[in-house]
Amino acid sequence: MRSFRLVVLVPLCLALSLPAAATAQSANPASVTLRMTPENAVDVGGKVSFRITTKRTGYVVLVDVDATGKMSQIFPSPELLAQSGGRDVNLIKPGDELQVPSAAARQKGFEYVITPPKGSAAVIAILSERRVQILDLPDLPRKLQTQADAVNYLTTWTNELRIPDYDSGKLLQNSWSFDVKPYAIQ
Repeated sequence: MRSFRLVVLVPLCLALSLPAAATAQSANPASVTLRMTPENAVDVGGKVSFRITTKRTGYVVLVDVDATGKMSQIFPSPELLAQSGGRDVNLIKPGDELQVPSAAARQKGFEYVITPPKGSAAVIAILSERRVQILDLPDLPRKLQTQADAVNYLTTWTNELRIPDYDSGKLLQNSWSFDVKPYAIQ
């Protein structure tokens, strides 16, 4: 029988956060790189895939930000996690390329299909140094206009999260890296 650990991320409301002037470069210490195919514009109903690389071992979470600022975790999905048998489907190591969806996931029917609303959107690769599979995401405030604004917002938000350490019972800080790929939904 396999045992599973549920990792819950806990926002620490009074935690120190990064200054608003944090740059996209400082938000990517692991040099995570996200490539999306197709790259710049996708029709509603079109399918996309992703390739992720990094210079540090970690756990990848892909987040889609639609034209209204709504954020949705698209990888790993709860369905994919349920079918993974407890494996770390989002673990990536330096020198490896993580393809999403993987060939095995495509055979099981996992695909990423673009849905409305039309407009400017983005996909964000979030790399965690500690095991993370599900994030309870906030929606981006409408006032954020640029990629740098989105990265700064997410950097501040993730800096407030703590991950439980089951051995010590303590909530631990984590190191996060981000890469953002803007695209248009037509």
